[in-house]
Amino acid sequence: MSVAVGIDLGTTFSAIAYVNQHGVPEVLPNAEGDRITPSVILFEDEEVIVGNYAKQAAVVYPEQVVEFVKRHMGDPTYAFRYRGRSYSPEQLSSFILAKLKHDAELRLGTRVDQAVITVPAYFNDGQRRATLKAGELAGLRVLKLINEPTAAAFSYGLANAGKEMRVLVYDLGGGTFDVTVCDITGSEINVLGTDGDNLLGGKDWDDRLIEFVAQKFQEKHGVNPCEDLASAHDLRQKCVNAKISLTRRPKVNIFHDFGNKVLRLAVSREEFESMTADLLARANELTQKVVREAGLSLNDIDNVLLAGGSTRMPMVRDALTAMFGRDPATDINPDECVALGAALTAAIEAAELAGEDSPVELRTHDVTSHSLGMVVYRGGALFNSKVIARNTRIPAEKSRDDYSTTHDGQATIDLWLVQGEQADPLECSVLGHFEFYGITARPAGATRLSVTYRYNSNGIVEVEAMDLDSGQILPHRLAGGSVTLEDLAHNRAPMQIAMIMDCSGSMYGASIANAKKAALAFCMRSLAQPNRQIAVVAFPGGVRTTPTNDPERLNFAIGSLTPIGSTPMSEGLADARNLLRPKPGIQRVFLVMTDGHPDDPDEVVKEVHRLRTSGARVITIGVGQEVQHDFLTAIASGPSDFHYCNEALELEGTFLNLATELSARDPEPAAPAATHS
Repeated sequence: MSVAVGIDLGTTFSAIAYVNQHGVPEVLPNAEGDRITPSVILFEDEEVIVGNYAKQAAVVYPEQVVEFVKRHMGDPTYAFRYRGRSYSPEQLSSFILAKLKHDAELRLGTRVDQAVITVPAYFNDGQRRATLKAGELAGLRVLKLINEPTAAAFSYGLANAGKEMRVLVYDLGGGTFDVTVCDITGSEINVLGTDGDNLLGGKDWDDRLIEFVAQKFQEKHGVNPCEDLASAHDLRQKCVNAKISLTRRPKVNIFHDFGNKVLRLAVSREEFESMTADLLARANELTQKVVREAGLSLNDIDNVLLAGGSTRMPMVRDALTAMFGRDPATDINPDECVALGAALTAAIEAAELAGEDSPVELRTHDVTSHSLGMVVYRGGALFNSKVIARNTRIPAEKSRDDYSTTHDGQATIDLWLVQGEQADPLECSVLGHFEFYGITARPAGATRLSVTYRYNSNGIVEVEAMDLDSGQILPHRLAGGSVTLEDLAHNRAPMQIAMIMDCSGSMYGASIANAKKAALAFCMRSLAQPNRQIAVVAFPGGVRTTPTNDPERLNFAIGSLTPIGSTPMSEGLADARNLLRPKPGIQRVFLVMTDGHPDDPDEVVKEVHRLRTSGARVITIGVGQEVQHDFLTAIASGPSDFHYCNEALELEGTFLNLATELSARDPEPAAPAATHS
């Protein structure tokens, strides 16, 4: 037998609950008998300890203690290091979850391996995926992620079954803030809108008080007590206790000693509220914004529900009373309501999984907390084209079937996805560069593609593409390489250019001299841009240099160009193709210069086809009276990619213009490499 539980994985405290045999949710105390567990981790030799002991040990062993992990969820750059090992936010969070799981199993006397875990409503895709991973690492099957305000509303809705009301959940926890408006009608809870700030919570109120006390200490003694890690942890705990005391008392005394120096400081509630007034204003501005965006007025809200321990501060409750003209509801415990709502959800999910009747007659319908968008070019700049708007009910999906391939034989399409409301995708959360592959080879524009964007019930993004002509679902992967969206926005996307130079006998004398001068000028101007590499290939003559950004190598390679024979253009193209293999995120340009016509036109056409079907751009330059205009136009990627110079003397200007054009935005960028609006 096993039990499904609900877990409130908090920034400062966590809680676990289950639905008992009477269908009533209840919090499970931990092994120490406490109903909430500090989200603090202590590494002691080979042991990992979570909870009160870890929190108390922070002053004595500050280098071995990690706190506030939740603020780093989904951040791949964060790691806590101990004894040569690095621990990711997911691993650290899994230790907290494992502690809750272990203590629940002791309390219940049975296995606990299924859970619903709560997350801030404003968590993005990466943060939600990280939470799922943490649950898996802790040995839990995560049945669902549920937004914390929704969980609180669930708990409140069960306690007020049968009533119809519109409620606002004001969830100010230790490290995050969410506000959600929802309708409770009969057996359903419908979320109308949500917003939040993942970097606003009780910790920020603590930090203000810590800064205030540290400044007073420095003014008196000339030393900052926060420069010492143990002293900083000690001062944090004293300030947290003072903040809690100020919820009940008008004034507290803070005593701190460091380096044989002592500070005794009296802090009033008015002082504390003054130094944190801007934090409260941020939360309240978001509150009014959510109500407004839901198409409501403050008078339309029947009840304000408080979730998160930080809502116990009088300044919070007073501000909400002034805003809504009524006191917030006090019939649910702000520390426990989220875990209780998660437990109710867990019971429902577990029953459905087992094919049993639900023990609870209440359902929630949540919404997306962020818009989902694809990155397109518009007006010469990157733009966030929203596909699924924020506050859309989840699960949600939307398909677009206006995509088509842009070059012959195209086998892949690229999409950059972002979450956020800003038009500039760089101001949003970048989900990644997705590459769909396995498209059947067809002429440019002949393949029609449909892409479906989806938010699943956990608020996690899924994306799927279909070849409409074959009905095939295309496999996809995160594209490799190190190209970022910022690189694309600032034209720093890597580009490799192959200069394929005609070295036939007709180029002898002034012609080759002019070609060398033009090629070198092209290289110098191109290398002024970041992430450029140039290869030089002669036909005949072969590879003169592999792709490089070294001016000396290029100078030597171009200087070695010598007219020696016929015009085997296909060999030059093949050599260049082998040098510049397709790589995700790297643009490839093949620049062919000739003063005549190839000895092997059929083979040239085949080589160009191979290049163009792999997404490369082919630019041709013909110089002099002997070139075949129609042929060079046909093998170029487009009519504008053929350039003609009447005389070799015009070459330098043509090459310089090309270098300038390639330094501007590519006309067929990789974001996305399909038709778009």
